Amino acid sequence: MIKLFVSDLDGTMFHNGKLFEHDVEALKDLVNQGVILCFASGRLDYEIVEIMERLEGNFHRISMNGTYIYSNDGEALLDATFHPTVVGKIYDMISSNKFLRYVADNTTYYIEEKTDLVHEIEKNSSMKAVELKTLKEELGNRITPKKYVVIGEDDDLLVLQAELQKELPEYITSFISAKNCLDIVPANVSKGSAIQILIDKLNIKPEEIACIGDSYNDISMFELTPNSFAMENADDAVQKHAAYVVPSVSEAVKIASQIK
Repeated sequence: MIKLFVSDLDGTMFHNGKLFEHDVEALKDLVNQGVILCFASGRLDYEIVEIMERLEGNFHRISMNGTYIYSNDGEALLDATFHPTVVGKIYDMISSNKFLRYVADNTTYYIEEKTDLVHEIEKNSSMKAVELKTLKEELGNRITPKKYVVIGEDDDLLVLQAELQKELPEYITSFISAKNCLDIVPANVSKGSAIQILIDKLNIKPEEIACIGDSYNDISMFELTPNSFAMENADDAVQKHAAYVVPSVSEAVKIASQIK
């Protein structure tokens, strides 16, 4: 029997910035059945809180791809951070003209310059940044980085990812979170590791959870449980890690509700 249901947001619950009512109702039905709900997203924590308000409930939440974990009563279970000695080095390594570079602390995305391309990207994404010309100098001082986001061509991002993992294997985790997007977070941080912390606290077994997502940063949670669902819009390389491929969260809920 499923005791915990974990859902990604963008591309899974959210489609072009909108929630589908049938998904919302399915999750509410789960809660009414006594199933615990958790959102796991790359979004900043306050954004997830706003979404919970739309669903009229307080749920467990994992933000910034596992950097933060909060229980449904607001207890902080994890607040991961980069080792201070690598904060500037990471920024230097991603500072190629090939890339757009964002830095996020616990509340805000920052970028050195809002170019026309940045404005265009922000029209079509939830990631809104504050322009800060002195961003590099502020890192580790006024700004404590929690995540770096690099936008570029996928092939270039894979090369950068390999360089980062070779140079800083003890300090970072990196993954392609969406097309043309590389996320860099503190070492040993992932949605999967965050969910493990949560289920240990809740004393739940991996076979008693179900999870759904659509991107590469969701694979780590797929690997935790046999009850994993990939959205049908996910890349084939993501789908192959999941037990089920479904068109919606509501369909995943329907299947998960039948698992004994």
